[in-house]
Amino acid sequence: MLLIAIIPALLLAAWGLLAAALNRAPDRAQLIGTVLATLGVLVYLVVLVSGTDGGSSATFVGYTLTALLLPAGAWVLARLEPTRYGSLIVGVGALIMPVLALRMWQVWVVS
Repeated sequence: MLLIAIIPALLLAAWGLLAAALNRAPDRAQLIGTVLATLGVLVYLVVLVSGTDGGSSATFVGYTLTALLLPAGAWVLARLEPTRYGSLIVGVGALIMPVLALRMWQVWVVS
């Protein structure tokens, strides 16, 4: 279940970091990857909340909102920097998403 969110985010991270290493600006393909990574987190959230009975907390809501808004925010910043550093922003933003998904699981299921 956790892989639903982690795999698309790691693929997007690899893609963004590779594009930065190749000196390429963010393009439409990275936008599609960002949307797919966000959808992966959304599907993971629905499966997580419907599958187990966890406690509600402000921490979980914070991680959830960050995981859902981070890819869009990274994409906006990347488009403002139309150089290789824009792709770097997308890649680093995507690297944070698996950590957020793991913390969502820990807060919802473990505690």
